[in-house]
This record gives sequence, C-alpha cells and structure tokens, in this order.
Amino acid sequence: MEKVKYIFFDFDGTVSDAKKLTYETLLDILDSMDFKFSRLKLKKMMGAKMPKILDEVGIDGHLVDKIRKKFYNNLVKKSDLSKLKLCSDVKPLYDLKKEGVRLIVLSNAEKSFVEASIRALGLEGLFYRVYGAHKSLTKDEVMKKLFKKFKINGKDVMYVGDRFSDMDYAHRAEMIAVAIHNDCSWSSLKEMIAEDPDFIIHDFDGLKELYENFDKAGK
Repeated sequence: MEKVKYIFFDFDGTVSDAKKLTYETLLDILDSMDFKFSRLKLKKMMGAKMPKILDEVGIDGHLVDKIRKKFYNNLVKKSDLSKLKLCSDVKPLYDLKKEGVRLIVLSNAEKSFVEASIRALGLEGLFYRVYGAHKSLTKDEVMKKLFKKFKINGKDVMYVGDRFSDMDYAHRAEMIAVAIHNDCSWSSLKEMIAEDPDFIIHDFDGLKELYENFDKAGK
C-alpha cells in the first residue's frame, strides 16, 4: 500500500451536525403535503438518498423530484444554516491537508446544500473537491469513477462515514472503510460494527493518528 493521499468523507453526520435541521425540514414539507407516515421510520432513514427515504416511508416515487426540490430549496434559502455545528474539531483535517492529503466530500445531499454548509461552517478551501448526490449512481460507483479520474488505487484511499451504508459503499469500492462514531452520527455503533469497518474512530484527531500510523508503517 502506498501512502494515503486521498481521504473521502461523507458530510452530514461526519463533518456537519445537520441531523435536526434536515429532519425537521423534510418533516415540515411532508406534513404540508398531508402525507401519513411513520416519523420514527423517517428519522431512521435520514442520511440516505431521497428516493430511498421516501420509498421506505411509503411515498410514491413519482413525487421524489418535487419533494427533493422543495427540501433543498428550503434548506439552502430558508433554513438558518448559522445554527449548523461541526461534529468535531477540524484542525486535524487542516493538518492533513498541509501534509499533502487531498480531502474530498462525497455526500448523498445535493451539492448546493453541502457547499452552503461549508460556507456557513467557515470551511472554504479545506476540501479539494465536493460531490453531491448522483441521481443514478451509488457512492461506490461514483468513487470508482473518481479513482480512474485521479488515477488512484482504491486500496490506498480512506472513506470516512457515520452511517452503516457508508461502510458498505467503501467495501464495494475496495477502499479503507473508516467508521466515525460520536453524538453526531446517524447510525449506532452497533450498526456500524455490523458492517465490519476496517477502523473505528471517534473524531478527526483519531483520523490524523490513523493516517500517521499508516505512514510510519508504510502500509
């Protein structure tokens, strides 16, 4: 294994604590459209792609685009993004960037919302690239395309995420699967462990330590 030069990140629940904001925004929209659904199931599905969320709560798929447009319009234009908080101290990420590591966001959220969140959190310039939800491709499929674009081997790339599905995507893309779990995370620690991550960290200090140990070991 070469030195890790790229680290991919999920965003909501990994970098930004948008759990309450995104849930309440979607809940308001669905309530305004008079849908009947399980709020518990909706809350559990948050963080997944919109079509999957709506399918799980029993809402017709032909309404996905309409609801998605309303959802992100409300998030970016109507929500108070100043209330967003970081999941953990990001200084270690800036240290990794100084080391030459390229930090890339790959989120299930729309790119417009991720970029607005980055500005609200004061993280401009931290990430090498930002990618939002892809309508037809899963995260692992997007990552494989990016590996070809950047001419890198997935086995030398870390993917950091807070949902059990992130670990599945990382394994499918043959990456180093790093689960981050703290109060910000969408999935429980039990759910994360069940997906057999390569490593589990609590914060970005843990990620920096993990990177440095890889570097020293030459693995």
